[in-house]
Order: sequence, then structure tokens, then C-alpha cells
Amino acid sequence: MPIPCSVAPSRRASAASIVALLYSLLTAPVSAQPAGGDTAEPSVTGGAAEPAAESGAPAPVADVPPVQLASEPAAEAEVPAYTLTGAQGSGVTLTVGDVFSLNVRSRIQLRYQLSIPNEDAMGDRDLDQLVNIGTARLWFSGHIRVPELTYMIQLAVAGRDFRDGAISPIFDAYLDWKVHRDFSLRAGQFFVPFDRLRTVRESGLQMADRPRPVLELTLDRDVGVMLYSDHFLGDESPVAWRVGVFGGGGTNLSLGREPGALLVARVEYRPLGSIDDDKEGDLERRANPGLALGAAFAANINTNRARSTTGTTFTGGTTDYLQTALDLVFKWRGFALQAEYVYRNATNNQILSVDADGNPVTEYTRSGQGWILQGSYVFDPPFELVGRVSRLYALSGTAPAYISEVDTRGLEIAAGANYYFNDHKLKLQADWIARMPPGVEFDRADHVVHLQLDITL
Repeated sequence: MPIPCSVAPSRRASAASIVALLYSLLTAPVSAQPAGGDTAEPSVTGGAAEPAAESGAPAPVADVPPVQLASEPAAEAEVPAYTLTGAQGSGVTLTVGDVFSLNVRSRIQLRYQLSIPNEDAMGDRDLDQLVNIGTARLWFSGHIRVPELTYMIQLAVAGRDFRDGAISPIFDAYLDWKVHRDFSLRAGQFFVPFDRLRTVRESGLQMADRPRPVLELTLDRDVGVMLYSDHFLGDESPVAWRVGVFGGGGTNLSLGREPGALLVARVEYRPLGSIDDDKEGDLERRANPGLALGAAFAANINTNRARSTTGTTFTGGTTDYLQTALDLVFKWRGFALQAEYVYRNATNNQILSVDADGNPVTEYTRSGQGWILQGSYVFDPPFELVGRVSRLYALSGTAPAYISEVDTRGLEIAAGANYYFNDHKLKLQADWIARMPPGVEFDRADHVVHLQLDITL
């Protein structure tokens, strides 16, 4: 629970006393004796003048008593009061009046993974074990000058967080200004407001890995500017919207490319009132049903990334991607359902160029679509069962490697069990995920099992 800090009053009193003492010392009329003058000035005590010294003798130095503070209390210096609060899962927050706050949080994921790949020609399966820190995050957030102007910095420092050749730990770094209920502004690097199952924070997931269609077809993070409203045209409005312009190249870029842009628009509708659709499951076992519907459209112009904002980089040119997402979240009495459809199509399937020796080079774009269904139920005490099925498709003419991946691993079936000690802030998770060819062929599936402890401090 929050722990208030009461050190501010003593600091104010100490600062006020020091300021008053310095002021009195600087303004008191201390006497000065001339080296060979005819008369002497009165001392600060206000007594009679001392006789002058004989000519040629050094003038005596008057004794100056200690300066006394004024009898009236000095005005206290303006020292902003501050508070320090903390709680598990919410970190530590320093608040300095209304002008500044700093919250520091961290997250650690202890992860065990057992991979069981497809059977070989002899019908055997090789086991591959991985025990590591699945992720480690640091958050720094708060407000500046006014509560409506906030900031966020998220650093991901575990080895698994450095994907796609990343050389920087920055995940999020942005300023957010809530100008008005109907109009707010965010600028920096953050989640592109595209599909719901990707913009749910990793700390709020029910399974160790996101669904395969989301990993393939999402837009992830990028650098740009977003205009948005969570309650458009009314404090209780069920309508929210987001419009953004981004660089289109993804996170932490250090090299330039041909000019382009990622344009995104998203609308959300919550007809039954507010719902915590930014985290998975119905841990509150809400008494009233909650429903959130979302739709988004994106156009990434002149991107050189194989997955629009992620994946390998094309060496021979760029392409345009058009992308669409539809999603649904429903929660009631411990039951939660998530459904999503995502689509991505490139304007051209191939990028043709030549290498340094003049040999022709062909690079393929990745066009496809997919859907996800994920359901769960939370018992009381907070034990949860969750299941998921997803399907990935490849469009005609797209990358041969992508078509092969869909043909062999396009169907995903998963199940998991979670125990929540403190909501998503402290949870123990176990799941099993199987990826196989379409048609439910478990003997040809790749299996993976996870056991992990997820802690937000």
C-alpha cells in the first residue's frame, strides 16, 4: 500500500531558518573604523561613540556582538512539498507538488521452455530445453509541469528482448499531452494503434507467447505522432479513436532509407461501458458484462521491412503494405473472450535488383491474413484456465518461405493454466502450444511447453 513520506516539513523549517540568518547577516549595519580618522562611528549596539585613537596609532576594532534574528518570524522559503509512495506492482513514485512526478517500476520473467519439434524420419523427437530470464523491463514515467503532460520510458534489457538485430534497449519513449477530452497528443516511440491483441502489454498476457498471426501480421512499435480520444464527445462516451503518422521503419533505427510513412487510423466502440481491454482475462470477475469492438486500417508507404515494421530489411528496394484489423473483447463473471482478424497485402510480391557483381536478386514480400480465438475462465480463488486456436494464411504469389511456413505450421492450438497472486503483477503461468499443418495433425506438430513466474515490482 502507499507509504507517505513526511520529511517535507522539517526540510521547510530548516531552509527557512538558514534563509533568515543569511538575510540578517547581509543587511545588518556593521561598523567600520577608519585607520587614522578624527572620529569613530557608533557600534551596532547603539552605545556612545568611543574616543578616537591617538594620531598614528592603529584604530581599535570595536567588539561586535552576535547578530540576533528579528523578533518577527521570517517568511518561509517556498520549498515544494513532496511525497514518496510505493506498492508492489506499482513501483515507487516521487511527487513534487503539482509540477513533477517520477514513477520507477521493473519487471522480471523467470522462464522455463521445453521445445519438442516435429518427428524426424525415424519417428523420434529431440527435446530442447531453455531456462533463462524471458524478459526484464524498466519503466520510468510521470508528469511534467502539469498533470496532463506525461512521459514514459520503457527499457527491455533481457537477451530475448533484442530481436531483429536490435542494438538499443528502448521499447517506449514518448510524451503524452491530454489537451482535451476529445483531443490528446502523443509523440515518440510506442505501440502503433493497430490490433488489440498486440497492444495489450506483455505483462498482461495469459500465455507466454503471442498468437502466431499477431507476430506475423502486426505493426508493433514505431516512431511517430498520434492524435486520440478515449471518450469522444462525452465523459461516458463509448467511442474512442486514434489517428497516427509514423516513420514506417520500426524501432530504434540508426540508418536512413527512402522517404515514406506509415498512416494508421483506429476506432473503438464499448457499448456496455468501460472495460479493461488493455489486459487479458477477467480477473475482477465483473458483475456486469463488458464489450469492446475495434477496427483499424494502415498504409505503410515505401517500407523496406519484410513484415512492414519488423523482420528482415530489403536490400533492393521498397514496397507498400495495406493492412486491416478487426477485434473483439468480451468479459463477464470470470469469462473472457478475445477474437481478432488481421490482414496484410503488399502492392508487389517481388522486389528485383542486382548485386555488386551484376547478378539478379529477387526478394519477396509477405502478404497474408489470419484469425485468433482465445477464451478463458477465472475461478475463485484466482486460478485461471485459458485456451486458444489461431490460423495463419498466405496470399497467392507471396514469399515462398512464408507459404511453406503456413503449410507446415499455419494452425496453432494452445492451452494454459495461471495462478494470480496479485493480478498480473505477480503470477505463475504454465502453457502448452502446438503449431501444425492445417487439419489438426498433432503427430506433425511442433510442441512447446512453458513454465514462468512473472513479477512486476
